[in-house]
Amino acid sequence: MMLSQAAIDLLTSAPVSKLMQPLRKNVVPVFLLHRFADESRGIRGHSQAHLEAALTYLKRHDYTVVSVRQVVEALISGESLPPKAVAFTLDDGFYDQAKTALPVFESYQAPVTLFLATDMQDQRYWSWDYKLEYVFKHTVHQSLELDLGGGARPVVFAHSEDKRDLVRTLRNINKRLPNQSAEAAVKHLAERLEVTLPVDAPDEYQPIAWEQARSLESRYIEFGPHTQRHPILAQVSLEEAKDEIVGSWRALQANMANPVPVFCYPSGREGIDFGTREQELVKQAGLIGALSADPGYVHLTRANNNLYALKRFSFPDNLAHFKQYCSWLEYAKERVSRR
Repeated sequence: MMLSQAAIDLLTSAPVSKLMQPLRKNVVPVFLLHRFADESRGIRGHSQAHLEAALTYLKRHDYTVVSVRQVVEALISGESLPPKAVAFTLDDGFYDQAKTALPVFESYQAPVTLFLATDMQDQRYWSWDYKLEYVFKHTVHQSLELDLGGGARPVVFAHSEDKRDLVRTLRNINKRLPNQSAEAAVKHLAERLEVTLPVDAPDEYQPIAWEQARSLESRYIEFGPHTQRHPILAQVSLEEAKDEIVGSWRALQANMANPVPVFCYPSGREGIDFGTREQELVKQAGLIGALSADPGYVHLTRANNNLYALKRFSFPDNLAHFKQYCSWLEYAKERVSRR
């Protein structure tokens, strides 16, 4: 449950924070960001202004932005991090992330890790979940008979919000399918909706190129592995899962000067999109940790902290909610809910 803006402003004010902030000294919120808005290319996502506002807030209130590498190394070594540490990640490796987000992090001297699905960088592949989105962006149809559970029925998607909701529903259905079946389902849907799927990623799904990634790699901007083709790892064979994990890490090692040896699971729900098999494969690949997309803090002192299923919060589009996650507030709520 998110509190009201007035309540958050009061409870994160300087006097209250000084008293309560020690509650959160041993946990780190790691934020997950995806696409960045670019109206000219038809991309919805985070705004540059909102990211700048969030980083400005952290700077003004004496938070320290640390890298994912630092977080995992602290977990392994037992060394401490600053008491108001915050970390940021970006998933997938799209051009809009490199164009908009990375320069902002660099200008604020705030570390961030961009996790790459490396076959995208090699221009060999764009994944079915983005093809699904493309189909509904470009179809002229406004309805179709679909089985969303409980049998086929006519589904209307006349407005952009309807399309976004339907894409979300179909994406969740397809995530439960073997990867090849999900690919085939999207291809069949494109045919029914009379949309030609480009072989190569169209402009709004252009990835960051390796050359650009190398030019951006710095003290503050790092890159890590996110599979090759962005499949749901739990839905592929053991050999395919191993190849996806090892292959993406090798591609990073071959193309970047100092890649982060921390993995990021596509979709990232523990027990659904990945499990103990995938965690063991990540360990065997020589990676020192891995990130899920399950919400929660990284606990620096918890003995049973799982290095290969570390939690992240989705980056909120509301600054007040961002304050709640960064401050003692959300952690206090988490502790109460566990009782």
